[in-house]
This record gives sequence, structure tokens and C-alpha cells, in this order.
Amino acid sequence: MKKILLIHTGGTIAMEENKVTGGVNTKEIHPLEATIAELSDIAKITVKNYVNLPSPHITPSHMLELANFIAIQTDSEQYDGIVITHGTDTLEETAYVLDLVLQTSIPVIVTGAMRSSNEHGSDGPYNLISSVRVACEEQSLGKGVLVVFNDEIHAAKNVTKTHTSNFKFIPSESLD
Repeated sequence: MKKILLIHTGGTIAMEENKVTGGVNTKEIHPLEATIAELSDIAKITVKNYVNLPSPHITPSHMLELANFIAIQTDSEQYDGIVITHGTDTLEETAYVLDLVLQTSIPVIVTGAMRSSNEHGSDGPYNLISSVRVACEEQSLGKGVLVVFNDEIHAAKNVTKTHTSNFKFIPSESLD
């Protein structure tokens, strides 16, 4: 069974909407905990809660520190792949920086969610499951950092968020 490191950095995928106020708050227990348990049929998952920040608060310094954190984790443990949950506002930037900086051939997947965990149609659990599956695939080796979102796989260097509520990330080279 493949061994996957799951790193949480915050964002909508780690939040739950307050039905009274409409605000979106972080939870003490990660809202994907049940999904993470389901993943035991796919891979052996090790979870690291790195930070819990809304992605607009993720700076280039955070991105480089995350790359160092990943390097330390992969130096001390043998993982077959890494999945990073991240907010979508700066997901593409983080993925790109990681792609430039990381020196590894194992799959590194970045994913997130457009809807919080308790909203109808929450996409976080599905994106996480898809990301772990991609991280386990031999075809993902040596591809650099990938973004997995809404049933699509993109190279980090070619992806951009185009809408604040649409589920689509699109390859940037297809933009006119």
C-alpha cells in the first residue's frame, strides 16, 4: 500500500459555514476527518497540520517555508506521494512556487475546495480522494507539482483560478 503524506494549510477545505451568521470558520477537528479515514482503503495516510490560514494570508515566505517543511518530511520519512490541502485564492501561486523549488520525483498534489465542508455539494472530500488517488499513481512520478480539482489534473505551471465560485481551474496556456 502506498504511503501518502497529507499536509493541511487551511482554506475553505478546512472550514465550516456558520448557518446562523453565514461566516466561514475553522474547526478544531478537521472537517475532512471522516474522508481521511475512508482513504485507508487507498493508501496509508500520515496527516500533518502545517498551518491553518485563509489562503489570502499565505505569502511567498509561507510558500518557501512549506517547501522546506516538505523537504524535511521527505528526508526523514519515505513517502510515495504528498497531498497538500490549500485555500483556492493562492493555490496556484503556492503550487507554482513548490514546482520551482522542490527537488523530488514523488508526486506532489495541491488541492482545495470552493465550498466549505457543511455546504450542499461540498467539493473538498471528493477533491481530496481524487488527489490521493493521483498521488498513488505511477504515472504521476516525475511530473512535478500537480493541481487536482473537480475531476481534472493540471501541471502547476499551467493552471489558474478563473472564477471565485466556479469549480474550474483551467490551464493558463488556453487563456486568450
